[in-house]
Amino acid sequence: MVYIVAAAAAVLAVCLGIRLLLIKKEVRDTAEELREISRNLEENRVLKLHTGDRDLELFFAGINQTLREIRRERNMFDRREQEFKKQIENISHDLRTPLTSILGYLRIMDIQGLSGEDRAGLETVRRKAEALSRLVEQFYEYSRITAEEYEPEMKALDLGRLLRETLADSWREIEESGLELSAEIPEMPVLAQGDTNASERILRNLIQNGCRYASGVLKVRLTVEEKAIVLVFENDVKEFTEEDAERIFHRFYVKDTSRNMQGTGLGLSIARTLAEKMGGSMKAELSEREKLRFIVCFRRWEH
Repeated sequence: MVYIVAAAAAVLAVCLGIRLLLIKKEVRDTAEELREISRNLEENRVLKLHTGDRDLELFFAGINQTLREIRRERNMFDRREQEFKKQIENISHDLRTPLTSILGYLRIMDIQGLSGEDRAGLETVRRKAEALSRLVEQFYEYSRITAEEYEPEMKALDLGRLLRETLADSWREIEESGLELSAEIPEMPVLAQGDTNASERILRNLIQNGCRYASGVLKVRLTVEEKAIVLVFENDVKEFTEEDAERIFHRFYVKDTSRNMQGTGLGLSIARTLAEKMGGSMKAELSEREKLRFIVCFRRWEH
């Protein structure tokens, strides 16, 4: 009798051990499957149970329901996001035409017959209209660039030459901001894969950001590495935090609204989107010595 009980206990232990091993394998396989699903949420995949365990089946059913809810929320978010961008594009388009007309009339007005006070008032109106026109243009550009159908025209691009030309074109803006410019750019051609207009927009947005926030120094460095071309913009900043560095690419984020009443907070968001559309990357980091550094990686041109 004792032997029978012992044998039964041994058989039960073996069965429980086998079941435990099967459950552990199922959990491992499920974890891997869940990771794959999370990387491709747009695919309508669900977890599948292979052991036939009732408790695990209920557990998997709960996870699959959660996945369906996540997909539903994501689809709703994507639809709202596309509608929002389309609304921005439509509003910007509707505003551009009358603003262009207003600016045209302001330019052809005969200001010689106006008094000094009226002339100054007209100049103020012109400046405000031009500022508003730039804001509208930036909204339109954001909606166009972030659209799924936008594709940059990729070709060989001498990034060193483009950087020198853009800095030269922006020299007056840099000088008026009271910045000391330091630039390290190779004399030889620096060939990258990119869209000329998109790359120039990235450079101009980084320069404008430096002119807006830097307190005295703007450093620019372009280097060629093994797998990428790295562009670094660095400027000194005051009262800037790690949280600001993390949020700086969020659309409409402006550090100091009192200093940037004419800013939209879209410039850096546009710049990073363009970098990513061209197969590169862009990030920001804050050093301990109040230095804000932007690092943009471009793909090297492969012959």
